[in-house]
Amino acid sequence: MKLRYLLTVGAALHSLALAADPGLLSLIPPDSKAVAGIEVAQARTSPFGQYLLSHMPSNGFNPSQNLSEIVVATDGAPKAPSNHWLMAGTGAFDIPKLTAAAEAGGGTVSSFKGVDIVTRPAGQAEQLPTAIAFLGSSTGIMGDPASVQAAIQQWQNKAAPNNALLGKVNQVSGNQDFWFVTLVPVSDLTAALPPGTNLGRSNAANVLAGVNQLSGGVHFGSTVTLSAEAVARSDKDAQALADVVRFAASVVELNRQNNPMAGQLAAVLDTLDAKTSGNLATFSLAVPEQQLEQLLPNGGPASSHTRRKVLPQVK
Repeated sequence: MKLRYLLTVGAALHSLALAADPGLLSLIPPDSKAVAGIEVAQARTSPFGQYLLSHMPSNGFNPSQNLSEIVVATDGAPKAPSNHWLMAGTGAFDIPKLTAAAEAGGGTVSSFKGVDIVTRPAGQAEQLPTAIAFLGSSTGIMGDPASVQAAIQQWQNKAAPNNALLGKVNQVSGNQDFWFVTLVPVSDLTAALPPGTNLGRSNAANVLAGVNQLSGGVHFGSTVTLSAEAVARSDKDAQALADVVRFAASVVELNRQNNPMAGQLAAVLDTLDAKTSGNLATFSLAVPEQQLEQLLPNGGPASSHTRRKVLPQVK
């Protein structure tokens, strides 16, 4: 009994230790509707984690080298100029070098409440200027200028985290290396899919419209675990979502022998577990990392050795 108690307490303490940094969470805008984070140190040891890092914003600093933890938040607005977003991270920063590089790239330095902000003008891929600031030597923030200024004010006021998502964020981030929580309806997220993507010809679009909240994450390791939880409008919507996911997996399975990519994806989906409880739908996968690598761009045996190089640690 005592051993069981100690194991339970140890697991709880481990979970708390992995939860997102409260200091970073205190910087996110109160109106954020989508928040995500990643434990960079853990991600560096995983090719799949390195892939996720390589696709994160990198204006001003390199997420794979300068940072130890990242939190990204957005208000969920689909397009600029209304979109507000903030990326906050802890790590080791060479502030003079990063500031000089930003200025060399066309950035201008201004001061807000005693904190220097480097603002880069909007470019072809960015419809809004991007601002970068450092709160001390170990915390950096980046986002649209209004969000960066708001974060500075929250930091100086030592404001407690204030967002409807934070309860769920603390729950999800406690046992995941990469995690996300969103209150943006999934139907809104699909609007950002490439122009050639068409969900309107199937029931998938209607099913996704019934999902009001989505959360989940990835735990890195020799076996990568992926999990997601969807809060639907009703029990019926949750069941429909689970049915669509199972149906999609069965279609992939039917093409397993005829299509090499379908065969690789089917092997990953073999461990898919989809369940419902009321208006809640949960999904999980447990996949050997080498198997998951095959699905990544430029993945496969030929590039496996290269992808397994461990990136430098933050010092």
